[in-house]
Amino acid sequence: MRVRHKQPTLVSMWMLDVFCCALGCVTLLFLLNSRMAIDSAKANRAALVDLEHTGKKLAAALSALESTKLKLTDEAVERGKLAASLTELEGIRLKLTDESRQLVDQLRIARTERDDTGRKLAVARDETKVAQVLLDKTQLDLTATEKKADATAKELATARAEMTDADLLLKKKQRDIESLLKKDLASDVKLDSLQRLMLAKDTERLALESRLTATRKELTDLDARVRLTQRDLDAQLAAAQAAAKAAAEELANAQAAAKTAAADLANAKAGAAKTGDELGTARAQIKDLSKKIDEANVTIIDLQGDKAKLADKYNKFQKESESRFAGIAMTGTKVVFLVDMSGSMGRRDLKTLDGTKWPLVVDTVCKVMRSISTLEQYQIVVFSSSAQWVFGSGDWRTFDGEKSVASVSSALLKIKPENDTNMYSAFEKAFALRATGLDTMYLFSDGLPTSGPGLTVAQQNANPPLSESDQGTILGRHVRDTLDRTWNRPVAGQSRVRINAVGFYFESVEVGAFLWALARDNNGSFVGMSKP
Repeated sequence: MRVRHKQPTLVSMWMLDVFCCALGCVTLLFLLNSRMAIDSAKANRAALVDLEHTGKKLAAALSALESTKLKLTDEAVERGKLAASLTELEGIRLKLTDESRQLVDQLRIARTERDDTGRKLAVARDETKVAQVLLDKTQLDLTATEKKADATAKELATARAEMTDADLLLKKKQRDIESLLKKDLASDVKLDSLQRLMLAKDTERLALESRLTATRKELTDLDARVRLTQRDLDAQLAAAQAAAKAAAEELANAQAAAKTAAADLANAKAGAAKTGDELGTARAQIKDLSKKIDEANVTIIDLQGDKAKLADKYNKFQKESESRFAGIAMTGTKVVFLVDMSGSMGRRDLKTLDGTKWPLVVDTVCKVMRSISTLEQYQIVVFSSSAQWVFGSGDWRTFDGEKSVASVSSALLKIKPENDTNMYSAFEKAFALRATGLDTMYLFSDGLPTSGPGLTVAQQNANPPLSESDQGTILGRHVRDTLDRTWNRPVAGQSRVRINAVGFYFESVEVGAFLWALARDNNGSFVGMSKP
């Protein structure tokens, strides 16, 4: 039997299976590529939204910068008009510093957002490349993928243009910040000139005090002259009274003689005539002496009136001098005394201990207490690295004259100065009494704050660390700002607390300027006590 071979068919079942599998793979790859392309488009759109958001923030920052320029222009005009006011100049300087810090923060945020946008764009580029490789494998979607890639390229070009604009804006802001720093340096120069003016005013005050001393001396000399004149008049009056007494005795003798002469008139006419002449002479002398006595009395009355006027004038000067302490008006009914007990209050300088300085501080506190004629209630706060009440837990104590002064002196002399200066905690504790009638504070210190809140994290971790002078300036500015905005801000129904400052052994301009500005900000006065 002949075997016939079957002709092979064009498409067998196994070839159909292979074809179906291949078609399924192609379809799967197409779906995967489509999904990845969609995700890539979403990512690109998100990147564009982020870029638009960044552009809006940059526009807002530019607007804020323009408004800052306008504010700076207005403030420059005001500084030109109010060059004599150190307080306002300090306020402007603070505003400039804050605005510069805000601009720096905005620049840092803008740079961060730009970097994030760049990273997102890099990711978008990578995803686009992957999508392009996958889409190349599928011929059916090649045209659509190329169109999407072109669209993505255009979006990337737009994003690059926006980034270029953002860089230009950042450079412009940096130039503006440099301008603000220059203006801040100019403000420092003006501040130095105002500090020199303050020292000149202190010199004038010392001259006025010298004139007051000379006036007191003249009053003392005049009072001595009045007493000498009074003694002379008293002597003259005594002499006149003695002469009058002698004349009266002579008159009595003459009258007795006249009686005797009358009894013997018949026998002694010649003696009677002589006695009558003597009697007339005695009467004339008495009349002259009475006239002198009247004139002496008038002179005494006039001198007593002049003496009373001079005494009133002297008492007036005495009261004015007693109600002031080195130029500070001694006022206050409910008073808190803030006494710095940091380590420097026991030193003449950084390297030299001085056992006389702290007793001098205590003695000055006591003198101030004695000089406040209106003082009714008081409290003492001592501070170094922290603050504490000297008496009890902060309740008001009734002022009982020298008894209270002795109690304060004894309590303060038991304290040993040590540690740093946290002035913030002292004011925070003292202003707890504002609600109960606190009206005046007296601050006794010898330097800028050296601890307490006020430094940012960057300033605390600065490398190299901030100098002691820069740190003190920053902390002092924070104390003054907190007084103005929080502790001593205007409150309905309450007057602001008057703060006077007394500085000890201060030699730096920064310390004097800080204490003077703090007192001026709070309606008070400042006096500095140099090294003896």
